[in-house]
Amino acid sequence: MKTGGYEKTLQTIKNAKDMPTEQAIETFVACAKKGFTLASVKAVQELAKLNHPSVAPCLADLYNWLEQDPKKHDKTCDIRITIAEAFGQIGTVAGIDTLKKAVRTVQIAKLGPTPEDLAIGLRATAALALAGVDSDSLYELAILLFDEEPAIPTSPINRPFVKAQTRRAAAQAIGILGDAGGAAILAVKLKFPGEEVPEVLADCLEALILMRPPYLLEITKPYLTGDDEYLSAITALALAQNLGQQVLPLLCETLEIVHGEAKESIVIAISVIRSSSIRQILLDFLDDSSPFMRRGAAKGIKTYLDDDVIKKLRKIHATDPDKFVRQAAELDA
Repeated sequence: MKTGGYEKTLQTIKNAKDMPTEQAIETFVACAKKGFTLASVKAVQELAKLNHPSVAPCLADLYNWLEQDPKKHDKTCDIRITIAEAFGQIGTVAGIDTLKKAVRTVQIAKLGPTPEDLAIGLRATAALALAGVDSDSLYELAILLFDEEPAIPTSPINRPFVKAQTRRAAAQAIGILGDAGGAAILAVKLKFPGEEVPEVLADCLEALILMRPPYLLEITKPYLTGDDEYLSAITALALAQNLGQQVLPLLCETLEIVHGEAKESIVIAISVIRSSSIRQILLDFLDDSSPFMRRGAAKGIKTYLDDDVIKKLRKIHATDPDKFVRQAAELDA
């Protein structure tokens, strides 16, 4: 009987697409309250597609109804996540109050043997949506960015990872806002990272580099030249993509400091800079004693293919002592 109800609800949603708009809105809302999560998500998605002024208020009312008994109406938070996504897509200020509630929502429940905070995805989704509709949401986003304390008992080794998704979303959302206050907050996070996970720091770096504050290089250089090859690569590529020729001397200087695969990443970052000098720089790197430099150059120089470059790559592919460099130089790769 439960399965039949689910299938009937899906059919009702399908039929509602051909109804007059106001009737369709009522039908989608009613279907979203039937208690079938997948059908409810579908109903919300269809509701959000309608171009009508009552859609946003209906989404807000539905969110409030779900919150009255969230463990009964939306145990996994999937329906509210879809509502948050919908507000982000619609781009209306009518969703601000709902999204501000969503970024603070914590919902502890058991889906397996141990309790979980099932609202982590909701907070992350709401943060990104909020940044798109509310230019004054920096306070809410900053709280998320620094929220490292798990809502459930967690081992010390797992503690930094539990809420990493919401902190990543907060960093991205602050980048969307793009104001000076947000840049300062990201800079503080990067200056004093504590035990933050690399993925969150990477999102902070990318957001800050897009914002280009005057202190950008002061904050990012330690990551560029640091021991974490992942963060060094992220920083180098973001700087090259956004600042171009301006950071070329710094990237070349960094090659004298970093080791191993970090060298390859820096060379690849240099290759994305559009400048008449880059082709020759990469040609020079192809003769470097470091196989990591040669490998990065072989990959990066393929955007500058001409007869001389092709000849050089074919020679490297045939004769370089490092098999990974030979593979990188393969023109069909």
